[in-house]
Amino acid sequence: MTYEHVHPYCEIFYLKSGSCIYRVNNNTYHLTAGEAMIVAPGDSHCTSYEGLVPCERVIVYCKPEAIPQSFLEKHEGIYQNLIRSGKVILNKKGQIKVEGALLRMLEENNMPDKHSFELLGFLVMEMLLFLDRSGIFVCETLPVNDEISTDIADTLSYIAQNYQLPLSLEEVADQVNLSPTYLSRKFRKTTGVTFKEYINYIRIKQAVQALLTTDDSITKIAVDCGFNSSNYFKDIFKKINGVSPMAFRRQSKAPSYKLPDNAVSGEINASLMPNAKTNL
Repeated sequence: MTYEHVHPYCEIFYLKSGSCIYRVNNNTYHLTAGEAMIVAPGDSHCTSYEGLVPCERVIVYCKPEAIPQSFLEKHEGIYQNLIRSGKVILNKKGQIKVEGALLRMLEENNMPDKHSFELLGFLVMEMLLFLDRSGIFVCETLPVNDEISTDIADTLSYIAQNYQLPLSLEEVADQVNLSPTYLSRKFRKTTGVTFKEYINYIRIKQAVQALLTTDDSITKIAVDCGFNSSNYFKDIFKKINGVSPMAFRRQSKAPSYKLPDNAVSGEINASLMPNAKTNL
């Protein structure tokens, strides 16, 4: 919808092709193909399309109480991402996984039977897991129709897609056709952090996922996430998370976060409302 509106359910907006501008609570996000928006219930939002290339989108509407509380208790990060609006950048593997889940949701939605309701619930949870595993959640509040907004958005996307490589300011600046000095200054002004700080943040975020989901050594995780020194990785990890990678892995085996009793309903008693729309 091109006009500001709100609704009591969560919106997951996936842009399959093209580009668009997405506004949420007076913040502006530039989306390109393979990126997503999660809009929390009650947040005012609207979408506008640039008209340069055909756009195809898939939108999933889901009431918060339709997701089992046990699932949200186990995945605190997913719960937090559902109650705050934000943009999600996916790597290529993540895009394939999310698009596969969306395709199966569309099939169930368009040709429903007695099992479709329950299957849609499982597919929503599957998609949320893919977004959490492969997505980079960014806070991008950029002015509309400002050329820099597109450049910074391209920079954030490039970092998300290539964080595991030995990225340099010069290399990324070349990718977005800006001088290193100019990119450095504008990047910090836009994001509030330096170029290096942001890359470290993205790499540590991926390292957290690896620590939680694999038995890989700390050294291997450091290398896989783009760090050329395991000692430097450990220092940055502790600076951001307050504990060492090894301590974090041990603590992750502790009891999971408990949601407030009134956060969500424990039963799947509200309809899931997948709704696919194609704009050409």
